[in-house]
Amino acid sequence: MMTRIKTVLLMITLMFCAWPVQAEIDSKLFKEFKLGYSPLDIELSLSGQRVFVLDDQGHLRIYNMAGDLTDTITVGKHVDKIKVSSRDDLLFLSSRDTKTLQILSLTYTHNIDISGSPYQGPSNAPVAVVVFSDFQCPYCAKIRAIIDQVRGHYAKEVKSVFKHFPLPSHKFALHAAKASIAADAQGKFWQFHDQLFENYSQIDEKKIEEIRTALNLDKTKFEKVMEAPQTLEKITKDRQEGEQAEVRGTPTVFVNGRMVRPANYENIKEAVEAALKGLKK
Repeated sequence: MMTRIKTVLLMITLMFCAWPVQAEIDSKLFKEFKLGYSPLDIELSLSGQRVFVLDDQGHLRIYNMAGDLTDTITVGKHVDKIKVSSRDDLLFLSSRDTKTLQILSLTYTHNIDISGSPYQGPSNAPVAVVVFSDFQCPYCAKIRAIIDQVRGHYAKEVKSVFKHFPLPSHKFALHAAKASIAADAQGKFWQFHDQLFENYSQIDEKKIEEIRTALNLDKTKFEKVMEAPQTLEKITKDRQEGEQAEVRGTPTVFVNGRMVRPANYENIKEAVEAALKGLKK
């Protein structure tokens, strides 16, 4: 009887065993970097846009995915290992020799094209506070007042620039972005912008039409711009620029190309001060 039970159990076990499946793997050389030195350690950024290479002379070299060397940082010959943190702007440097762990903070400057984007402030302002935003985002609605406060403090030095970054998770965000561009064509972007954010939790096609009517925008011209392929192209261009600058959500704020995290009044103001000081050097 005992032997029979063991046999049944063995059969059941075999039925539910996951046998290893042999998978065929194709491989090809994705990219070859001509380094010219011996690498000690290599890490890929979380965004997949940068390769960090530690050399044997105490340098951390940063490459883009095209293989171009974009920056070199001296970290010391004692460092023998690097590791990317859960944030792309922090890097761990460790040394077996000195038994130390260092956290390196990295600040990247992104080249963001703001030509043709709506802005407030002097056109020739030396500092641009760029906001990638979504009209259904509650935090985007709140940051508007913070940006206005910063710009008010630096009336001659700062302009604020709006960039579209509608999130797929927000049903009417893309529609609202198109509507704001249609309003811009009639000279009322910022009025429309403000009304959208005041009603961010109620945005749908009906609410957008109510705002258009309240602002006395020509319906035929408005709808023509909304449906124009160039309108979607502009939004897509903004989104692609944001993604290249490592925008992952909204709002995301840049001061002269440098991302500000977290984007509160103190940090944005500090970034503006740093940008102004940098211009004086």
